[in-house]
Amino acid sequence: MKKTLLLCLTAGMLATASEIRFGHGTYALKGGFLGFTSRRTTDITSYSMVEQHKNILKSRGYYAYNITWYDSDELLRKQQTLNSGASQVKSMTPGSSSTSVQIPGLEYRYQGLDVQAAIGYDLYHKGENDFLGMGILAGISLPWIDTQKSSDSLADHTFDNIYEKSKTKIKTYRIGPSIEGRKSIGRFFSAYLSGTAAYQTGKIKNDYASADFNANGWFGAFDAGLRFQPVSYDKKFFGITISPRLYANLGYRYSHWELKDVAIDISGTGVAFDKDTMKMSTSIAYFAIGYSF
Repeated sequence: MKKTLLLCLTAGMLATASEIRFGHGTYALKGGFLGFTSRRTTDITSYSMVEQHKNILKSRGYYAYNITWYDSDELLRKQQTLNSGASQVKSMTPGSSSTSVQIPGLEYRYQGLDVQAAIGYDLYHKGENDFLGMGILAGISLPWIDTQKSSDSLADHTFDNIYEKSKTKIKTYRIGPSIEGRKSIGRFFSAYLSGTAAYQTGKIKNDYASADFNANGWFGAFDAGLRFQPVSYDKKFFGITISPRLYANLGYRYSHWELKDVAIDISGTGVAFDKDTMKMSTSIAYFAIGYSF
């Protein structure tokens, strides 16, 4: 039933308007995982279906949406030793007097779906390419992070039976204010921007560590770019006006997810360590082609 509704919704969006984006940039991860106290980055690719701003029945009310699939390269964290000077490690195993633990090199890969939609009202509206609107955005993120030992782990096979492959699934919901704006530059070009800062809450699961807990935080995004619209005209057929538009965009999008009090022991050894703020971000340049009627 859910799959049928999603297909119907997607078909409806494609029938009226659609902007297909192809993006490439940087993914960053910090905190939340044992031994992951510093920020690490890797390349990431994104594929999106977007409606930046669509007025409803010639009114100042509008809707917008963004459906994006992310897929990163392997993100590497080299082998390291955490000892009593590293405050996040409390004990290596239950009952042990040692406060040091050696973390092998690990590889992380981020993949997942992000969906958001907004409804709002144009505070200023002079035309389809000259407006400034404010609205309410709601969204859901469904990413997962695959983890496994990398080739730089210890040669003595100390970790052969721990730090196995694991999958961390994240599901977050968000809601908050959003802003959309566009300004025409001559006949064929316009510049646009959008932004949001939203509260988010969700659940994190890790299959290997048997972790399953709730987490709260915030989500932020900023999008800006240049639109080239060579085809734009209105035509009446039997009293009905159709307005075909064909355009291309070059843009940049930054997104940031932050979840507080996260602690995932991916070693499977019961290591206890302080909860930390898990931060993920994407910084992506993209090219898009789109149409509307």
